[in-house]
Amino acid sequence: MLNLFSFLLIKMRFFFFTGISFANTIQPLSSEKHVFRGEKVILSCNYSGKVDNLQWYRQYPGSRPEHLILVTEYSEPDLSRRLSAKATKDLKQVNLTISSAEETDSALYYCD
Repeated sequence: MLNLFSFLLIKMRFFFFTGISFANTIQPLSSEKHVFRGEKVILSCNYSGKVDNLQWYRQYPGSRPEHLILVTEYSEPDLSRRLSAKATKDLKQVNLTISSAEETDSALYYCD
């Protein structure tokens, strides 16, 4: 049974590595999300400039960022995975979708 007071805090930030992406800027659409276990979560970043690929990372407190997924403007998301990503060229937006949030998803997420 879902406890109404048990929610997950998912924070999102962006970072940019020079030379990995040709994007001029990458900005998250929101800085954090509060969700309940089992809910679908969509984290989004807007980007500008030329992009060959974008990547998502997750970081737990006291740990290094871990690579989650790489996406291009032309790739289709693998919907069979609990975490999937899609870039929308027309909107210049990249989304990370968590199909069913778990406690282990409570972390800091980066788009690059």
